Amino acid sequence: MSLKLFRNKSYIGLDLGASTIKAVELERTQAGWKITRAVRHATPKGSIQDGIVTDVDAVADALKSMMREHRIGATSAVIGASGASVIVRTVRIPTMPEAVLRKSIKFEASRYVPSSIEDSYIEFESLGPVDDENMEILIVAAPRDVVESRVRSCEAAGLEVEIVDVEAFAAYRSLVEADPTHEYGGQTIAIVDVGAQTTNVSVVCSGSFAMTRSIPQAGATLTEALKSYFKLEDEHAEEGKIQLDLSGLLDDSKPTENPPLRVIQPFLDDQIREIRRSLNYYQSQQTESGQSNPVSKLILCGGGASLNGFGTYVEQKLGLETVCLGVLDNPRFVYGLHDELGPGLDLAVASGLAMRPYAKAA
Repeated sequence: MSLKLFRNKSYIGLDLGASTIKAVELERTQAGWKITRAVRHATPKGSIQDGIVTDVDAVADALKSMMREHRIGATSAVIGASGASVIVRTVRIPTMPEAVLRKSIKFEASRYVPSSIEDSYIEFESLGPVDDENMEILIVAAPRDVVESRVRSCEAAGLEVEIVDVEAFAAYRSLVEADPTHEYGGQTIAIVDVGAQTTNVSVVCSGSFAMTRSIPQAGATLTEALKSYFKLEDEHAEEGKIQLDLSGLLDDSKPTENPPLRVIQPFLDDQIREIRRSLNYYQSQQTESGQSNPVSKLILCGGGASLNGFGTYVEQKLGLETVCLGVLDNPRFVYGLHDELGPGLDLAVASGLAMRPYAKAA
């Protein structure tokens, strides 16, 4: 009976970004997934900061408007949490029964969570033994104000929230797990999700998350640099940014004739430097634990990764094979109006969230 009731519900994957709200509805097919609806809607300015919905009413009104305009009839939402305060760590601890671990998980998590444990939601997953005395677990911690502010916004818009996922998990689900043609599952890869306010860096080793890190340099950083230097309005700075081709920065043998590229280059290089620091941190943890699982490939997604030449520029600067990957690059996803969405670089999280209830049903 409960399974029947579950299937009668209609779900939408909802990526509440600082700049844009992305919504995706899916249907499961024999071949994979059919995107029945994919929507982008502007986030009210300043209403989401550092992952927290600071203006619940404004975001709720935007959700209502989006659902009305695009005739979205979903009754439930799957949402994600992300940001610098959302912690995902694989840690090694002495082997213990799950019941004991559940009682002590707050103590274990307190070593990695900068804020109060009592003000955070804590979950964990056992990854199994590493030797006779130790085991590995994946710890996930999200501040209550991040989660609860997003839930309140959805509920005020008439959407029930049953599942709150980690956005990095959702991106991996749609880009990697759902694609049987890739070779990434058995490799150590980095997924870099470039949003408006933050860039989220995750390292996944043979399907297990080793770490995530959120850095403040992102798409809006470049827009703000152009806006400030050329005294532009927000929309004109954004329009100018998306017309740039970053490959013009790769040939140092001749000076560029494009001043906007030179304006954003130091900010872009700061962003890449922070990505490198994240990867170096992961590698240092590997060295300390006596393991060797170097990152072999970097996957770029998110709206900020759609800049012309971005993937090529990152690859050259990091010296690491890099690919820009959207959800519609996955052959198991189909959408009638493909050209309208492009490759769906910015839809990886929303699509992965929309997939989540099917895993629950299974």
